[in-house]
Amino acid sequence: MNLYQHFKSVTIIDQHAELEDQLHRDKTLASNLNPQTMIVRFWTAQGVILGKMDTLLPEYEKGLKVFQSSGHKTLVRKAGGLAVVCDSGILNLTIMFSKESPLIGGLNESYDFGIQLMRHLMHDLHMDIQEGEVSNSYCPGKYDLSVKGKKIAGMAQYRSKDTVMLMVTLCVSGNQQKRCALIKNFYDVANPLKDPKYPVIDNQSMETISAITHRAYTVANIKENMVQILHKSGIPVNNQ
Repeated sequence: MNLYQHFKSVTIIDQHAELEDQLHRDKTLASNLNPQTMIVRFWTAQGVILGKMDTLLPEYEKGLKVFQSSGHKTLVRKAGGLAVVCDSGILNLTIMFSKESPLIGGLNESYDFGIQLMRHLMHDLHMDIQEGEVSNSYCPGKYDLSVKGKKIAGMAQYRSKDTVMLMVTLCVSGNQQKRCALIKNFYDVANPLKDPKYPVIDNQSMETISAITHRAYTVANIKENMVQILHKSGIPVNNQ
């Protein structure tokens, strides 16, 4: 993948932040973004991130008790999408670049770039990654990434005045069926009228990279591999 076509450098940020601080961290980085630089921020957290649409559910407050009773913090994000789980087996990436990038600054072009970049970053995992909505997963969307019909990642986008932020949730390890069941329980309570705008989740619709590849990958392994691939791309890479 020719990143030089779009940027002069890449900055990698891998710093701990609590769930409630994640959106503030992204906003701060976006406000200081160099238009010729792409930022890739890796992060993990514990809790559930909800979409704005989730807050419109008729029994939203009751649904939140599902997470409270299981000890999960919650956060509502500005980007599109619906509820997703965050824990030590989930790698989140925030990919930031200028809206003025001539080839990838548009809404659809940004998503297409995000798909290409994620395929590039996971090249060494030797998975046949497909793009397209997995409708019975949690937070289904047109830009889901799946292997053999099992969703492994989802992508949402937030656009500020000058910056594109692609937010990727990548399932690396752990019990993905349990994560699906948690979100399914939320919608069972919060969406009693079965509004079709919200997913009917099949707990078998998603899987982790570790389960698909039959290798005991960790979030740290995947991050290290992605960083190595970025360095091999030939573009200057700065680590923070």
